[in-house]
Amino acid sequence: MTLKPEVAKAIILRLGESGTPPEFGLDSFTVGLEPYLSVLENEYLDSVIKMGMSTFKLIIGSYGGGKTHFLYCVRNLAWQCRYVVSYVSLSPVECPFDRLDLVYKRVVQNLAYPPSSFESLVSPADKGIESLLRTWYADISTKLEGREEKEEFLRGISGIESQSFLVGVKRGFLALEEENDEEFSEISRWLLGERIEDLHKFGITEVLDQHTAFRFIRSLVQFMRIIGYPGTVLLFDEAERAISIAGSRAEKRALDNLRQFIDECGNSRFPSTMVHYAIPDVYQLLDKSGGVYEALKQRLEGMFSTVNPSGVRIDLEQIGMDPTIFLRKIGEKLGRLYRNAYGIDMKDHAIKRTAQVLADVCYKERYGDIGYRRVFVKTFIQALYSLRQNPQKILDEKIAEALVRGSIKSIEDEEIQKSNSQEY
Repeated sequence: MTLKPEVAKAIILRLGESGTPPEFGLDSFTVGLEPYLSVLENEYLDSVIKMGMSTFKLIIGSYGGGKTHFLYCVRNLAWQCRYVVSYVSLSPVECPFDRLDLVYKRVVQNLAYPPSSFESLVSPADKGIESLLRTWYADISTKLEGREEKEEFLRGISGIESQSFLVGVKRGFLALEEENDEEFSEISRWLLGERIEDLHKFGITEVLDQHTAFRFIRSLVQFMRIIGYPGTVLLFDEAERAISIAGSRAEKRALDNLRQFIDECGNSRFPSTMVHYAIPDVYQLLDKSGGVYEALKQRLEGMFSTVNPSGVRIDLEQIGMDPTIFLRKIGEKLGRLYRNAYGIDMKDHAIKRTAQVLADVCYKERYGDIGYRRVFVKTFIQALYSLRQNPQKILDEKIAEALVRGSIKSIEDEEIQKSNSQEY
């Protein structure tokens, strides 16, 4: 499907600014992931997850190596299969993995059901537990008439571990029925993990903290099944170079939380859930000794592949395609996207030549801190703008090297600025 020019331009601008993917239009510049995504769909999303089983996958990719892109692709695939998805960007400051209460908050804030349009995909109004409650109430209201039928329906709901969570969603439903906006707002804030006064008036006794967080997460995925979704996909993205659980006194607690997520995927009380945890370097997790590390090592053995779908680790560097060919194919796709965005007749041979030269140069830079894929994308967009201005100027290796060095410095400066702006 051809994207609208303004959508294509938005993708080009985002990729050119930072080299990181936008949340939309992924099909237009995705290369090499189809075999992995096909296995995830056929073996999991369209099969055992719907039956009530759960699974955990560890996504491995260097900083700028395509982790976020892959997670967005998984999200789109899950939406096509009608799953509820929550993508959570982890960080040492705002959402560290040792604080499971903060992780729960981000999960419920970012819950998103399959979007009905491009506008709903980019609109934050369609995210979160409040939106899901409203959608659930509207769906039930089309099937049941009158207050008594709805109350009988609510009495029949069970199978949620936390009694407080169960009471909360029922009270939220009734608040919508009664058009009691104040009560619905209070219930929604409690489900989002916020503290509210006089919980007991709702029959709720639990509050979110580090001890109750996992029970809340289990109750959440149980609730998603009850309201008619085939399951839940949780996508955790260690988006920064320094992972959110590294180098802190809480590291062991964070790793134990990760171990618990893996173990919960084998329990019936954590039904129909796919968990993906993306990390820049697996050895930041496993290259240590001690009980919690050994426990994780045992659980994270086995590489996922088209012939071994039960493997846990998905290594984005091992997609079965030569790295420079991979980059060239991305370049060719971006070239077509660029032509669509600006309505110009840029020649195929010029695009391919530019992609070939930059692919070779970027791959030589693969030992740096920033993934060569991100460097290639950012630099290639810049090269397309130059090619548009001067179609006769052929990119050579010397110019390409200068462009690549400039992109690397730009990305590094951006990360330093981001780091300095955070309060540690």
